[in-house]
Amino acid sequence: MSATVMVEEHSWESWPPRAFSTIMYIFWVAVLVLYFTPLGKTSQVPLKHNDHEDEYLSLESDTDLWNLHEALFENSTSHLIFDTINSLLQHWTNTRYRNGHTIVPATIPAGTILYHGTYSNHIPINPEWVANDAEHARHFCLGRGTADNNRGCWQLTLVVNSPLKILYFDGSSAAKLEGGPLDTQDILLWGKNRPDMLFSEYVRICKLCEWGRKYGIHGFLRMQMGFEIMLCDFSMDVEVVSFLNLATDLVLPPDILPDPSNVSICETLEDPPLPRPTKRPHLPIPNNVRLGMAFDVMEVGTWHNYYPGDTRIRLDLSRAISFYDTDSFPSLVPLRHGKERWYHRVDGISTKDVQTLRNRLDEILTEDQWEHATSVDWRAQFHVITNRYAERLEILRYMALYSCSRQYSVDILPNDIKSFMGCPGVQAMHNNTHDYLSKLPNLTPSEKMMLSAMEDVNKEICRVLVKLWAEGVEWGLVPWKDVADQETSYENFWMGGRLR
Repeated sequence: MSATVMVEEHSWESWPPRAFSTIMYIFWVAVLVLYFTPLGKTSQVPLKHNDHEDEYLSLESDTDLWNLHEALFENSTSHLIFDTINSLLQHWTNTRYRNGHTIVPATIPAGTILYHGTYSNHIPINPEWVANDAEHARHFCLGRGTADNNRGCWQLTLVVNSPLKILYFDGSSAAKLEGGPLDTQDILLWGKNRPDMLFSEYVRICKLCEWGRKYGIHGFLRMQMGFEIMLCDFSMDVEVVSFLNLATDLVLPPDILPDPSNVSICETLEDPPLPRPTKRPHLPIPNNVRLGMAFDVMEVGTWHNYYPGDTRIRLDLSRAISFYDTDSFPSLVPLRHGKERWYHRVDGISTKDVQTLRNRLDEILTEDQWEHATSVDWRAQFHVITNRYAERLEILRYMALYSCSRQYSVDILPNDIKSFMGCPGVQAMHNNTHDYLSKLPNLTPSEKMMLSAMEDVNKEICRVLVKLWAEGVEWGLVPWKDVADQETSYENFWMGGRLR
């Protein structure tokens, strides 16, 4: 009888699950260490020599910076700066979070068409509002008279013949609502919120144009149902394309619409204004006409809901001012503490911080500062991060919180995270990019603020994903759901509320 030698085969499948999880955890920690330790020199010849090459390639190796259990400090606003900058000129996010916190210089390029709806056949000699879309202006194209004497309305079309310098207030900054949408304009003009000025739009436009005249500002960009521009002078850098008399069912009596005047209204306005009426006058407009025109305006707004938003505006983010910048506006930090983002306001800002705002605006709007901008496309930099992570983080959150399959949680979900989290490889590349950008000459304070926000958000995404993967493999599904819910709530801010 021949002896049979039995050889016991050992494979990873026979290992205890916890031992395997521990080994995989150690493996990924080791990978992180390898990626985030300083890189040594290699024999590869660079395409172009850079005197600062060693500095750019050197990654921070402080292990405290990569503690998977340590999130950003409680009052960090990096995610808020990231989302507000990333959402500029986009209708939906600025509708959802209507209290604006950003002021940005911008230009409207030559060739841009603007529209103004009115009841008068006179070119305005006073500051007035123009819309970026014809449907928006048509909403204000009103007839003056009676139903039997309907002379129609007037729609003025203008073309920009030389770039217009404007200042952009983000959020729903044209909404006549209490609670914060007009805060940034009020703070600039009066140093505090002015509820008594809620419907005093002519006072507001006259005072803004008066303030901006010394900086050569042509107007101010705001948003409500769509984007509009408070144009200070219809005789400068714009010319008439057409001035059409249109048929309209919106005919209002003369006592509601005053006679057209050639007198400057800015010289006769009262500040403070007359007492606010307790009841708005009834406008004899048929309900079907109101609904139809309102729908048209809201539909136009949806055309600019998401990135890239309204592309007819050229933002200069190198001079952006954010009220979420805690170094510049520290008095707002305790006012926001513990509040949902919906309730964040600029109201209550200190006198010192108001002066900081005005000094900063004076600095960035001075004539010799207009051309001093870097060539970095900051909107693209922010969008790369959003495009890489936003949708997949939303899917990950759903699968983590609502999947009831233990098999999915143990065998599939960890691999899903590992496959798209881009850490640490992508993180190392981002660090190189950020390190390079931080050493560019002539970075403005605004650019340094945006770069810091971008670094913090990118690092936090990587920290959360690695932590979720490691603890998901270690713990399994049930205890991990609470961790996933808590950790991914941070990303909810920088994606304009996509998650939840």
